[in-house]
Amino acid sequence: MRLAAFPIAAFALFVACASPVQRGSLLIPRAYDDNGMPVRSPIAITGIGNDTELDHLVVRFMVSQRVPNAQLAVSVKGATTFSHAYTYRGLAASMTARSTIMRLASNTKAWTSGALYNLIEARKLDPNAKVFQYLGITKPLPRGAKVDKRVYQITIEDMILHESGWDDSKPPYYDPTFHMRDIALALHLQHEVDPVSYVRYQLHEPLQEAPGTTYAYCNFCYTVLGMVVAKASGESYTDYVAHSVAAPMGVKNVEGSPTMGERLPHEVAAYYSAYKGLSAVYVLSKRRFGYPYGGDDMALEVAGGAAQLATTADSMLAFMQRYLIWGVGTPQPGADWAREGSMPGTNTWAEQLPNGTNYAFLVNTRQYVYGKDPHAFENLQRSFEGVLQQRR
Repeated sequence: MRLAAFPIAAFALFVACASPVQRGSLLIPRAYDDNGMPVRSPIAITGIGNDTELDHLVVRFMVSQRVPNAQLAVSVKGATTFSHAYTYRGLAASMTARSTIMRLASNTKAWTSGALYNLIEARKLDPNAKVFQYLGITKPLPRGAKVDKRVYQITIEDMILHESGWDDSKPPYYDPTFHMRDIALALHLQHEVDPVSYVRYQLHEPLQEAPGTTYAYCNFCYTVLGMVVAKASGESYTDYVAHSVAAPMGVKNVEGSPTMGERLPHEVAAYYSAYKGLSAVYVLSKRRFGYPYGGDDMALEVAGGAAQLATTADSMLAFMQRYLIWGVGTPQPGADWAREGSMPGTNTWAEQLPNGTNYAFLVNTRQYVYGKDPHAFENLQRSFEGVLQQRR
């Protein structure tokens, strides 16, 4: 087995600090002081632990980038030392608590990987199995479409390692994750595409590389792997993650976020994006929906193991205490592993630092990537790392 994680380098950046004013359960950072902290900050903060330096970074980011809701949690050698929930008052549709769950985007893939680890360790799953034969999904859509024979050689392990052979960074630059409405209409459906039809439609798409040879980040692979988890466990993907990955860690709030309709209990009230598009859910409708609600041509229920889950920053800490955040395996002391989740209305980061510190940061927008500071989120992570790496 060649299962391994891909190390992601840690970065250092200069950081500054300022003092908060504590008022009951709220920590209200002071105005603009000599270090640049907003004087009348609109950001309400609640939680445990006291770390002015981290609060300063989050508040400055939220104010400058107009981020409605955020969570930041830190653990040191397995013990949570800091966990704050942040709300931009007057902008956010709901207050953030530590118990507020938010969509994870691609950090869902970490939980999928944890599920796969459990199943492989329990000998319920062979990573060398040909994935489409294992699922019993071998007939392409449209019927009669020509399939590259190498597609049927793709293994579960190839998909775990993002070595399926599909590479959306090369022509035709196609990621089916954000073409679900198009697929449904191509199949003459009157409703959102179902997961099996979605996979069958991808079978005829051309490979850019030979399977098992070249790394190319693959959302579709983790949708398929979510289906593998369901088959191997005999439960739905979300149920298995909740019962067999989260629950043994004492975590009870890892759930599938619905694309449309009411939010889950304890879920943040809204996901923010300025953009709208035709729906991946209501495929015959000409009405335009917000990108976080199907307008980006993705239905979370279909994306499944690639992007469906929601939870808290605290729950991400619990996960990182038991599993690798990137790859299939358990934590490796002294290594640096990180994963970003990014989709309309969501940006998340989780990292296992070499010094035994783990942290998770969740927000419910990524609108800033289209603005004057498209690297604001990335730069914030460098700042967090710079602060946390200095500590022992």
